[in-house]
Amino acid sequence: MGTGKLQGQLQGFSRWKMRQLHTMEQLEAWLKQQGLFTSQAQKALQHAGITLRQNHVTVAVVGEFSRGKTELINSLFFGDHNFRLLPTDAGRTTMCPTEIFQDDLEEPYLRLLPIETRLDDISLTDLQTQPERWEHIPLNVEDGEDLFSKLGKIKENKMVSRDAAEQMGLIDVSQTVDDLERLVSVPAWRLAHLNYRHPLLAQGLRILDTPGLNAISSEPELTYEILPNAQARLFVLGADTGVTQSDLDMWQQVVQQPGAHQKLGVIVVLNKTDTLWDELRTEEEVRNSIQRQCMEVSQILEVKHKQVFAVSAQKGLLSRVKHDRELEKKSGIPQLEKHLADTLIHNRQALIVEQSTELVCSSLDNIKALVSSRLKRMEKQSTELKDLSTKSETAIDTLLKQAQTDKARYQASINAYKQSRADFTAHGKILLDALSPSVLEHIITRAKKRMSGSWTTIGLKESMKELFDDINQQMEIAGNQSQEMRRLIRTIYRRFQSRHNMRLGDPKMLSLISHQVELNLIYQEAEIYRKSPRTALTEKHFAIKRYFHTVVRRVEQTFRNAHNDSKDWLETALDPLTEQVHEHRSVLSQQLSDLKLAGRSRTTVRQRLATLKKDTAQQQMQLNTLQKVIATLRNSVPSHTAEDETAEVEAIKKTA
Repeated sequence: MGTGKLQGQLQGFSRWKMRQLHTMEQLEAWLKQQGLFTSQAQKALQHAGITLRQNHVTVAVVGEFSRGKTELINSLFFGDHNFRLLPTDAGRTTMCPTEIFQDDLEEPYLRLLPIETRLDDISLTDLQTQPERWEHIPLNVEDGEDLFSKLGKIKENKMVSRDAAEQMGLIDVSQTVDDLERLVSVPAWRLAHLNYRHPLLAQGLRILDTPGLNAISSEPELTYEILPNAQARLFVLGADTGVTQSDLDMWQQVVQQPGAHQKLGVIVVLNKTDTLWDELRTEEEVRNSIQRQCMEVSQILEVKHKQVFAVSAQKGLLSRVKHDRELEKKSGIPQLEKHLADTLIHNRQALIVEQSTELVCSSLDNIKALVSSRLKRMEKQSTELKDLSTKSETAIDTLLKQAQTDKARYQASINAYKQSRADFTAHGKILLDALSPSVLEHIITRAKKRMSGSWTTIGLKESMKELFDDINQQMEIAGNQSQEMRRLIRTIYRRFQSRHNMRLGDPKMLSLISHQVELNLIYQEAEIYRKSPRTALTEKHFAIKRYFHTVVRRVEQTFRNAHNDSKDWLETALDPLTEQVHEHRSVLSQQLSDLKLAGRSRTTVRQRLATLKKDTAQQQMQLNTLQKVIATLRNSVPSHTAEDETAEVEAIKKTA
């Protein structure tokens, strides 16, 4: 029992991705064959291919200490075992974040990153590429006792001096062991990687088990990068405690981060409902009591009631081990599993559609506009050629002179376009320079030097503020340049639309607003840290280190995203218009050629009309195919039944 719904959804999702990938590959071949493979389409299809080949979907389990998070993972994902996979001894809570996944290239293992690595100024991302820094423990998945024993190391603590704990930024999560010796107990490990064999993990599922608020807040990369990127986040509360202040702090600071993608699935789990089971009360009374508590949770956290699930992870695991269907249903785990499966797949698919499919469809929309424009011009040329067959040579000479004038006028527009494009490129260089990693590195290095050289807390805090002043100045320069470039693009488009009757789609515009908003949110959090009395009482070296770990790294990520978005936009912003410019010039040249032919031979005109008829039919076929492909991509959803799957495959074949 258990995991069947989720496994089926993951399998259906994998098949959907493969079909999407196959469609993209067929589309690329067709565009090349038809001479429609624009640079914008190339970039969009390349990005889509990378995204669709990524197999991972991530579930993050978040909550305060002793809320039963690890047991929930055992029950939800590993209930098909006949034993408890992850240890959950009473009084020993998970103190280090644990990532669970399947790597087919390596045998099962447990890798543990020593807590002492927090003393080094190296990010978790960089430490992932340094296997020598991790303790590697091979796992025998066939030996349950050995497996349980080795996985128990995840919960290990160690004693260090209070000064060492403070230098590692763990003073909030440490526990005093000996006041006289100034020894405290801290987690032995900073991060655990568990590579394990399981059908769910084989489908690309990754699970993140997190510790409590103080421990998770001490790892900014985990809090601000890994967690927000999870497709589903389970926020676990205890029915025996209700929503405590620390639960509420975690909800606000970690789960509902300001600026986090709200579309990502957040599911609230009220665990340990078996503590409310009472043999002296009727089942209906117990059920009503649990429902009331769920309602209170939804009101306090300001979420919909349907987002709150009451479960007993311990009873759920027990029921699955003992194959007790009645107890399993009572535990609430199956309902949570179903909702999780739907949420997980829906959000991962939505992210693919947003990040890849829409980019491809946008490039196809521009190609469709180009083909549609060609079609209208060919139809116009056919009409004009038919009219020419009845005109005198004098009339044709007059039309020829007019066409030559139109071409010269168009050449003047092209010259103006080249100048505008040069201006656009110049603004683009200023924009990228303002957001360049080297400029940001210089600002950060200078700020760190100022902070380290400050003799007073006031000076330190002032240096922190100056850092954001410098950063906001760079973002303002970038914002002004992007605004000027948007004005340039609109001017260029209007010129060709009004003077040459071009049919152009809306140009793609760059907006840095989301990055500016993110920076402002980081600034607000930085101000809270800067003005906090705790900062004033913290040793300067550690205060600076914590500031850079929690604030500056997020600023770097925001700047990197803004720089990458700007660079991608600059490379393709004018491509659709450039295609149309070249296309229109070719049309004017062809018009001159047709007029010259008409003046020499009526037979040649008829041959040209036959060619146009053939070309028009080909353009109409291209237009129809593009419309079908766009509709197929935008309407495609993961199939969960054989009938749905067959229907979707047939639709893709017809558009290929």
